[in-house]
Amino acid sequence: MWNRAKELHEFREYRRALESLEGLVVARLFELSKMNMANTGYKLRKHISKALQTRSKAIRTALDKFNKAAAQLKPPRPALKWEEVVEYAFLSEFNLLRDPHPCLTSLHGHGLPLLVDSY
Repeated sequence: MWNRAKELHEFREYRRALESLEGLVVARLFELSKMNMANTGYKLRKHISKALQTRSKAIRTALDKFNKAAAQLKPPRPALKWEEVVEYAFLSEFNLLRDPHPCLTSLHGHGLPLLVDSY
């Protein structure tokens, strides 16, 4: 009984770390796209650049948290590397539903499309 509770807690921590990391990466992608838009003035570009530096630190922290949580699971999920995360240049390259929540995959039996796990 306690083992099951521990597994559920570890999975919850993993999901929270994944969602946090996804949110930070998506925000970074939007900032990068805003920085490259026409009519973005020098001051705004400088402000976005500073925000990107801060966001990069937050992403590193979230990535460390994610990798620790992924290693705790049974079976362990693969760890992500910093280089993989920063290579995402477009939203289409960032698979938001890489490890879908169990309730999403269980909807398939009710006639809804299955959101596939890319592992």
